[in-house]
Amino acid sequence: MPRVTISEPDKTPQPYRFPLERKLINIGRGHDNDIVIDCGSVSTQHSVMERITGGYILRDNGSTNGIKQDGTLMEVIDLYDGIEILVGDIPFAFQLSEEEIDQLSKETYTPHQKKKVLQKKKLPDTKSDDDAPVRKPKPSDPPPPLRPAPMASAKPGMNPLLVILLMAAAVIGGMAIRHYKDHQKWLFIEPVTSTQEAPSTADEPTAE
Repeated sequence: MPRVTISEPDKTPQPYRFPLERKLINIGRGHDNDIVIDCGSVSTQHSVMERITGGYILRDNGSTNGIKQDGTLMEVIDLYDGIEILVGDIPFAFQLSEEEIDQLSKETYTPHQKKKVLQKKKLPDTKSDDDAPVRKPKPSDPPPPLRPAPMASAKPGMNPLLVILLMAAAVIGGMAIRHYKDHQKWLFIEPVTSTQEAPSTADEPTAE
């Protein structure tokens, strides 16, 4: 019968034996398990040892601290004679007799070893866009699109009278330019003409 030895702190190592015909062996802190481990690092229904074709595997049952092989969290561990692993923080040793090894070798064995995939916890979305990390652009990234410059708007404190005067000056200036183009003279300005005064005859001698 396969032998499982559990070594709890400050306790004598406890061996468990099961017949090869046993398909499932439940392991955990709960008293309804086949192997009870009274330790805080072990969940109530921690893991399951399964008899498969050609041997045994230990499968994690969604426990808090998981099962570890050589310090690595695993989802499934292939059990072989002499292996030592951790259930939570508790050492778990697995042994087979020579007769059991010979019997299991006649069966076709398929490895089930699988590491545990750690799921990242999603934090609540409380940060604004300004708090988001800035990703450095890569050389292969396309250049950012050009954005038009914002149009300048009138200042809220501008005097309405000044605005009216500027508009009037623009209208008058436009009329003056158009008048000059049509008549070749400026609006409201009369051309200056030079006049010559006739010489006075008051002082000239008259014929007698």
